[in-house]
Amino acid sequence: MLIVPLTGKISRQNLPYVTIALILINAFVFFVLQAGDRKNHGKAMAFYFDSGLAKIETSRYLDYLQSEKPDEPISDSLIQKRNQRDSIALLYARMQRDDLFMTRLKSHQIITPGEEVFIEWKRLRTEYEGLLSKVVTYRYGFKPAERELITSITCMFLHGSVMHLVGNMVFLWLVGAVLELGCGRPFYVLLYFVGGFCATVLFALANMHSTIPCIGASGAISGLMGAFTVMYGRKKIKVFYSLGFYFNYAHVPAIILLPVWIGNEVFQLLFGGHSQVAYMAHIGGLIGGAGLGAANLMFLRPADEKMFEDDPTDKIPGLLEKALDRVARLDMVGARPIFEQVLEMDPDNHDALIQLYNMDKLEPHSQRFHDSAARLLRHLSNDGKAHKELHRIYQEYGGLSKSLKLHRDLLFRIASIFCEHGHLDEAERIFGLFIKTIPSFQMIPTGVLKLATAFQKGGADQKGIQYLHFICSQYPESTESRVAHQLLKRHGP
Repeated sequence: MLIVPLTGKISRQNLPYVTIALILINAFVFFVLQAGDRKNHGKAMAFYFDSGLAKIETSRYLDYLQSEKPDEPISDSLIQKRNQRDSIALLYARMQRDDLFMTRLKSHQIITPGEEVFIEWKRLRTEYEGLLSKVVTYRYGFKPAERELITSITCMFLHGSVMHLVGNMVFLWLVGAVLELGCGRPFYVLLYFVGGFCATVLFALANMHSTIPCIGASGAISGLMGAFTVMYGRKKIKVFYSLGFYFNYAHVPAIILLPVWIGNEVFQLLFGGHSQVAYMAHIGGLIGGAGLGAANLMFLRPADEKMFEDDPTDKIPGLLEKALDRVARLDMVGARPIFEQVLEMDPDNHDALIQLYNMDKLEPHSQRFHDSAARLLRHLSNDGKAHKELHRIYQEYGGLSKSLKLHRDLLFRIASIFCEHGHLDEAERIFGLFIKTIPSFQMIPTGVLKLATAFQKGGADQKGIQYLHFICSQYPESTESRVAHQLLKRHGP
């Protein structure tokens, strides 16, 4: 079962920097610091089986099972072939999961100092553990039987595989980003480490004698999840859920997720069979995070519930579909307010702007047509890839309207874009209109210079030269005039 909270409030202007940093640190540790783990672990295991250490320890383990745990089933072939490599490998895997035996082995209760084999076994065991210490996950993973404070922290940044890392980082992003922005970065950092520490504490209590390292960020992430459910409480949030064969979205109070998540971990722990997943660590993280989240609500501040408010723009596709349906039924009166509603949410919505323009061009003499044309042309002029559509709409607008009613700044921008993309006839007409109607407009020299250089690039040198001379004669004190003089010098007398 999978249940993940969703939010769309994250943007470039509102980045969860701490969550991004945590993800990068986890990735750095795995891909750089743990890069040699597989090779070093392979060397340690090769030594273990080739040196004879495996034969010594698994033989003692088999004796231990027969004497101390007679009720546990042991196959006859395993007893008969106790010195063969396959049997040794099977016994080794079983031995590693037997926490009590491993504790007694390392405390010299299985192979005692008085035995002949003790000195050789101790030498081999010391060398083997020295090789294992070069494996980052073994050295810095949390082992309950040893309970080092430093490893209760370092284990949060270690992972056993790429998929282990990716899975945890996906959950860290989905839950962590929301909490970082919703509850503040200082508390978020505290929550990550305290949640992870609580996870290792409960795991240690449940596996007091385990010598197998516990690694992964899932305990810390569980702490975030626990705090999330408490801090958002009765706030209905959007979640994605999957039951394996079925998935969907739902809006549920956040607090409901806490018993569901804990219940899922308990179910997996009790009925999921043998697994390398540290379910007790997850439960500890959830409980610890929930407690810290409750403390935050009591003494600090509530979480920002705006993180889960519906984004109004989510309604746009449905509104557009509804408006287009009315257009198809020729209900322009009913479609117009819906398109206007879309533009209130998203002033640059291309589809709504086009539809209103197409509706209004049926009455080209109306002021509404000029307004919708101006809105659409302004939108297209801000899109660097829409110059062809800008040219088409401008020509159509000019053909339908007896006079252009566009602000001079917009008209100047359109003419400049036409210069850049080779629509020089229209650009020339627009700049000519400026020169004729508002000769004092301060941007005219800039526009004419753009026009002159565009003509020259297009191969019409004489026309370009004429405009350069025009700038020099009409605007002699301008910066553009000095540029025009330099360009004319290149062409000679």
